[in-house]
Amino acid sequence: MARNLAARATAVLAALFLLAGCGTPAAPPPVDSSADVLHFKADGTFKVMSISDIQDGATVSPETITLITLALDAEKPDLVVLVGDNIFDWAPSLLVSGANVQHSLAGFLKPITDRGIPFAVVFGNHDATMPMSEAEQWDYYQTFPGAMGQANPIGGRTGNYNITVQNTGGQTVLNLWFMHSGGWTLSNRADILPEQLAWYKDTSDALKSADGGLPVPSFWFQHIPVPQMYDLLTPVDEGTPGAVKGKNAYSDQYYIANPDVVVDGVLGEGPRCLDNGTEEFDAWLSQGDVMGAVFGHNHLNTIHGKVQGIDLMYDGGVTFYSYGNGDHHGVRVIEFDQTDVRQYHTRMVYWKDLTDQPIPAAAQFDGTFVHGAQNVYIAIGAVIIAGLIALGVVTVVKIRRRRFGDD
Repeated sequence: MARNLAARATAVLAALFLLAGCGTPAAPPPVDSSADVLHFKADGTFKVMSISDIQDGATVSPETITLITLALDAEKPDLVVLVGDNIFDWAPSLLVSGANVQHSLAGFLKPITDRGIPFAVVFGNHDATMPMSEAEQWDYYQTFPGAMGQANPIGGRTGNYNITVQNTGGQTVLNLWFMHSGGWTLSNRADILPEQLAWYKDTSDALKSADGGLPVPSFWFQHIPVPQMYDLLTPVDEGTPGAVKGKNAYSDQYYIANPDVVVDGVLGEGPRCLDNGTEEFDAWLSQGDVMGAVFGHNHLNTIHGKVQGIDLMYDGGVTFYSYGNGDHHGVRVIEFDQTDVRQYHTRMVYWKDLTDQPIPAAAQFDGTFVHGAQNVYIAIGAVIIAGLIALGVVTVVKIRRRRFGDD
């Protein structure tokens, strides 16, 4: 309750400083996505593009739209996965207006839907807003052509589902998992719920039964990474070239990418991972279906490597509103062939791979608060403090008056 009251108070106070600004965009025609089945192309291939951390306000940064558009045209994916933090819940324009949230979603979806590409959505720790909950956002996403997936709320978390991919003969040869990893802006904790893992195991078993008892080869998409990401790193002394400081349970140590296990990519910051240990990763090993997992959350990371037979990988970030990694802003593609989906190929596609144009200086941001948001939050804080002081003064005056009145 305290969290809801605080969020509501913040939204009300923010309204004193902000103009709503944007109108409600026209909703595209609804589509029937109940089947949740995709197909390999006639040439036997299937390509997924993973995009994370758009993390913007009502009007998405033009550099982000450019990056997404160039990547779509260069790679021509068969499915786009939005891997969480698709908006920035604390962007001033999104604190007071559901129409602004819709404007943001419609803005970054346009390059995808204009090209007729199916898309799937995963929620991250920055997606829920007071004006528009994740459940309401999910319903809005589903009004766009090509929207895939089922809301399947578990423990209050929307968007836990799977999509199967059939070969040209109509047989299911690939499965894609999508899981909500929890977390919210004012908390460093995030975890996978036992109920989510129970759903995964039950669904995985059902797929296995339908496939003659064999696990269906699968890929996993989730915003916040598993702690096994640290198994790709090597502890080093502070000051070692390229070293980053660990986060969460690993915050007392510095790390570099382990060249013996990291295949490619950049390590730009310490992974901020789930807090509940090995439960999720152990479930993957037990079920035997997950070949690889893609994560967002840490915008500066694009590393990829194998841990106990499972590929763990970041997809970087495409935000130019929150912090990013210069020319290493990018997306990840995973390419499958139906003859043997386990022999997939994955790679990052960076800004620098797509255009010779430099990123505008105004878009090169390396921090947490942007576009005046920090000043707004300071102003909100000042108003809250002033209000508390005023309340205290009024309370003291009333008490003194009562005492003098009694005398």
